[in-house]
Amino acid sequence: MESEKDLLNLLLKSPNSESIKTIAEQLEIDHNFSFSKDKNDLQGVWELRWSSSNSPFLKYSPFIDNLQILDPFNLNGLNLLKPRGINSLIGTGILIRLFYINEKKIGIKFTHAGFIGPKFGRKNIKAMREINNEQLGWLEITYLSNKLRICRGDKGTLFVLRKINSTTVFKNFKEFSKIY
Repeated sequence: MESEKDLLNLLLKSPNSESIKTIAEQLEIDHNFSFSKDKNDLQGVWELRWSSSNSPFLKYSPFIDNLQILDPFNLNGLNLLKPRGINSLIGTGILIRLFYINEKKIGIKFTHAGFIGPKFGRKNIKAMREINNEQLGWLEITYLSNKLRICRGDKGTLFVLRKINSTTVFKNFKEFSKIY
């Protein structure tokens, strides 16, 4: 699809372009995501490249990878801020449990937050704490391909994420998530 290609190029070359929102909204119009049908494409490591939020944690930075790792088959995930260029599970993270709401919406419960350090032997050094106050939200997937995900959050935020090929990070996440 030509619009997807245009959007991916903008995300990589001009991640703060005003045109990103317009193209993303155009792609949302005719897309028909279904959780049960598209679960395979949803799984993996996603890099947040653009959002409509004003929060500095939801903005693109050339120095920080803002990743969301999703494993819809085991209904878990991780939001991870890490230094760019390090192909490992290192940084500040929030573990999430996924739950099914309907074919387009995925519920999110934030369970643990903290620091994930480098591996020492076979285990990551970590300082993760359980989140005591229930933190819930949801994402409505409005566009999904094997390269691009567009979704809207429960607060109305529009997110545009690019799928990255990082089997090491995903594998490390799968091992890490078994602890929680």
